[in-house]
Amino acid sequence: LAREVDHRAKNVLAVVQSICRLSKAENPEAYMSAVEGRIRSLSIAHTLLSESRWEGADLRKLVGQVLAPYRPGATNLDGPDILLEPRIAQTIGLALHELATNAAKYGALAASSGTVTLCWAIGEGTLNLTWEEAGGPSIRGPIVSGYGMRVIEGSTEQLGGDASFEWQPSGLRCSLIIPL
Repeated sequence: LAREVDHRAKNVLAVVQSICRLSKAENPEAYMSAVEGRIRSLSIAHTLLSESRWEGADLRKLVGQVLAPYRPGATNLDGPDILLEPRIAQTIGLALHELATNAAKYGALAASSGTVTLCWAIGEGTLNLTWEEAGGPSIRGPIVSGYGMRVIEGSTEQLGGDASFEWQPSGLRCSLIIPL
């Protein structure tokens, strides 16, 4: 039991270390805000996993808690109940935080009329999530991949999955396919 606790603690600390090293910002206040938000999303996943004795985190609860600070009435959720294993829950928590933060700065959640729809389904051994923004300002794809995109792509690939981004005039559409 002690070895398992040690192993989990080291994994979480490695993720926090990566967050601190890879986060970039224009000033110290922006850096602190970015790091705090990322660690908060990791903490939410950790709390849900702890409550279930590390059997899994309820996806709907995870989504609700990660998105709570971002205009809750502007999000539409659709998908079956699913319990996520720890690595997947942490990855999805961070990915949703990055998507919501970007939507609040540049996308649908930056406009009072904007909405985000998050749908998920279970495929053949995969969890398929789709984040779709609408009603926000017209957007273009980034010139350079930012931290958020790298985190989403890298952590999804690390699980053996795939992340794709489509910047449409109506808003971002992000699809995640993660093996269960």
